[in-house]
Amino acid sequence: MENNEKKKNTLVHDTIAIFLITLVAGILLGGVYQITKDTITKREEDATNEAYAAVYKDATFKEDDAVTKAKDAFNEDLKAGKVESQAGYNLSDVEITDIRVADKGGYVLTTSGKGYGGAVKIALGVNDQGEIIGIQVTDCTNETPGLGQNSSKEEWNGQFKEASTAKEAVVDKDKESAKGDVVEISAISGATITSRAVSRAVDGAMLLIASLK
Repeated sequence: MENNEKKKNTLVHDTIAIFLITLVAGILLGGVYQITKDTITKREEDATNEAYAAVYKDATFKEDDAVTKAKDAFNEDLKAGKVESQAGYNLSDVEITDIRVADKGGYVLTTSGKGYGGAVKIALGVNDQGEIIGIQVTDCTNETPGLGQNSSKEEWNGQFKEASTAKEAVVDKDKESAKGDVVEISAISGATITSRAVSRAVDGAMLLIASLK
């Protein structure tokens, strides 16, 4: 009986100790997050602004409430599978997280499509004629090094500058299924999934812009 009582007391003490350790760890992690979140947010905003400056040179950008609302509604349609590209892609994996109006006309956007290892994020600059004038893959870290991560190279992603609201981007393997005027994109060797992710992300963004006109 005495041994059983000791075991019960030990179990209670251990449980209390684990609870207290977990509580303190949670409080400390919460405190660290509160301290660092503003810094993290600023770094992310700085990185976004730097990407926008690269894809739409010598312009300034601002948010527009009406455009933002249109973007949010379009994202709901994307998520629901209601938006399809000319090549027959279902664009439900595409998300447009930001769009701003350029003072020279046109827009800058942040968009992403699901690649091999996760979301492939892209910044786009689009002029007032609906033509892509700049593109930068801003995050492809989840893709395979030497394959999918090659999507960040200008010699590959620069192909998308031929795309527009009138011409969607289609990876060469899918050209035959395209229903309209398209720009053929050479797939990255060994990384067709990543290539299609970028293509879908671009096409989703261009369809949004087309819907704004």
